[in-house]
Amino acid sequence: MEGEVVMAEEVLRKARELEEKGLHEEAEEKYLEAVKEAEKEGSAVLGEAYLEVGLFYTKHGELEKALDFYMKSLSFYEKGGNEEGAADAAYNLCVSYLELGDYDEAEKYGLRAIETYLRKGLREGVADAAYALGLVYVGKAEVEKGIGSLQEALKIYSEDGNDDGVSSVLLDIGEAYYRVEELDKAIEYYQKAAKILEKTGDRLTSAYVTKRIGDAYGDKGDACRMINSYLKAAQTYIEEGERDAAREIIEEIEESLWDLTRSTRRTVVKKLDELKALLEG
Repeated sequence: MEGEVVMAEEVLRKARELEEKGLHEEAEEKYLEAVKEAEKEGSAVLGEAYLEVGLFYTKHGELEKALDFYMKSLSFYEKGGNEEGAADAAYNLCVSYLELGDYDEAEKYGLRAIETYLRKGLREGVADAAYALGLVYVGKAEVEKGIGSLQEALKIYSEDGNDDGVSSVLLDIGEAYYRVEELDKAIEYYQKAAKILEKTGDRLTSAYVTKRIGDAYGDKGDACRMINSYLKAAQTYIEEGERDAAREIIEEIEESLWDLTRSTRRTVVKKLDELKALLEG
């Protein structure tokens, strides 16, 4: 048994190395080999192997395959009485069903996960599951309930100094408010997210958030602030090499020029010419 565990763990390690090198097909083969090795003797690492294969398929957008392995991981952990492992598998099932738009199944597994995380005092798990459930409820058009769950995740991420988690949840709270046309609230949370993103240096997400701030101002009828946000977002996209994203924003700005006063329009056109020069450079 011990030899089988060592063998399976070694194969898993090699699979991870291949994945890090971007060797998708080779990594997939090794992950599946690790599962077969662990299955031979029903080794203790089998639940982990199932979970890692599921995560591999999730990363590469093969969610149906991922679901199969998460289910196997959940079953293995439940049979062995490993509550934390079962909660991790249930959480990943929640996220996968969320991505597939099956909100009822996502909610079912998310609730299973968060119940265990809460009972065992696993703060990170509670935050992650609350975040996922918040998105599930927003997807189900239970936006107020969703925002409440997102706020729970935000509280833990903030207390634990998880800036990436904080910025991500702030953005999604902003998106939730935007969905129900509470535009001032949406702008408030987008701006909070932008502040954290500036701190962490995530410029691409910052550009996206800046564009969303512009969208909200546009819906409020504030063309000037909308275009200022769009210009800033386009500038960042160009600097980060995302030229197609920048071009799309520039086109949107050009369609809105006649909503501006003559003097403001002249200033914006000058800035657009500068951005286009950067794109062509």
